[in-house]
Amino acid sequence: MPIPTPRAAGLLAVGLLVPLAAPLIGLVPAAWGLLAWDLAVLALVLLDAAAAPGPRQLRAERRLRQPLSAFAPNDVEVRLRSAWPRSLVVDAADAPPEAFDATVHRALLTVAPRGTARLAYRVAPRARGRHAFGDLHVRVRGPLGLAWRALRLPLAGPVRVHPDLRTLALPAAAARPETGRPRARSRLEGRELESLRPYAPGDDVRAIDWKATARRSAPVVRSFQPERNQTVWLLLDCGRHLAARLGDGRVKLDRAVDAALALAHAATARGDRVGLLLFGAEVERVVLPEGGRGRLGPLAEALHLAAARPVESDYAAAFDALAARQRRRALVLVFTDLADPDTSALLLARAAHLRRRHLVLVVAVSDSAVAEAARRRPRHEVEAFERVAAERILDERDAAANRLVAGGVAVASVPASDLAAAVVARYLDVKARGAL
Repeated sequence: MPIPTPRAAGLLAVGLLVPLAAPLIGLVPAAWGLLAWDLAVLALVLLDAAAAPGPRQLRAERRLRQPLSAFAPNDVEVRLRSAWPRSLVVDAADAPPEAFDATVHRALLTVAPRGTARLAYRVAPRARGRHAFGDLHVRVRGPLGLAWRALRLPLAGPVRVHPDLRTLALPAAAARPETGRPRARSRLEGRELESLRPYAPGDDVRAIDWKATARRSAPVVRSFQPERNQTVWLLLDCGRHLAARLGDGRVKLDRAVDAALALAHAATARGDRVGLLLFGAEVERVVLPEGGRGRLGPLAEALHLAAARPVESDYAAAFDALAARQRRRALVLVFTDLADPDTSALLLARAAHLRRRHLVLVVAVSDSAVAEAARRRPRHEVEAFERVAAERILDERDAAANRLVAGGVAVASVPASDLAAAVVARYLDVKARGAL
């Protein structure tokens, strides 16, 4: 259907001058004159729209780099190619998914004769997973400038949104061994012998190799490094415990996914194998542990579909699935929350059983807004109720954490914004102490 332009509206407004001549030519001739003018303008609008190029003369292509990164800006480019021999004015509007924040995805373009124009903009997905772009909607202005011809060019297609791997740079750098400067050596750096070197002031005397010292007639110490080829399991709770929305628009599970990938990056850089288990009311997905830097791809592929659902998490099913797949001792990190005392008791019972063979760390994703509400001095009745509720939540979390620690299970209660760095730091501490 043709869409009139402001120029067409101006011509119709000019027709309003005809009734002004009614005192001279009569009312009836003036009315017929106004009708004739309006019909003539309408006919020109229809002819102008029909003279505009159709979908056969326009081709569109959308360019973007998949997978897109969640909660980060991603470049999108739409190229419009014209087979029309004259210059065109086109109003183009792309259709990003509803879960994306988009900027300037509509623009007025001028396409040269048989040329190309581009519409460039950015999107920031607010959720991981699978999404879909829609078709490109365009309006082509006719040669008289009186009408737009609306067209819909087929561009609909799926798009994958993965966690933003660029956010792993800081934790990964912290995970690499320092180079280029000396460091104090001690037996806490691991159990795997790296090399023998001359004794230096400050070295632990317990690291002296007496046989090598006797052969060289000078003190020689053993240098140790963290063991490699160990196993790390990441268990992510996709139930209701990590479904709470944070102040930045993300849910707790989003931060847990970023932290899991950061830890996987650090672990693979140190030669360890990383496995993944997603669970909610049932075990949803298992990625068996493997080593190598290329391991991040399969892990990111599995994690991009992780979604928090309003269901009760089955810790027993998750831990049984892990026990069936992992016999040797491993570091097991469980990303969840401890706000519910009943489910925390179930977690305690299962984690205490699992720790007989494995080193278990429960990572409790806390909300900074709750802690802030518990500290805030209430100014009115509503804030007073909020403070009481926040204090109760924190008390229940502390009680659950204390029960886990008393049962021999390590707990790290970390604000969501600091989760990745804190988890990588705990992993490095485990490696340095040779706790596995």
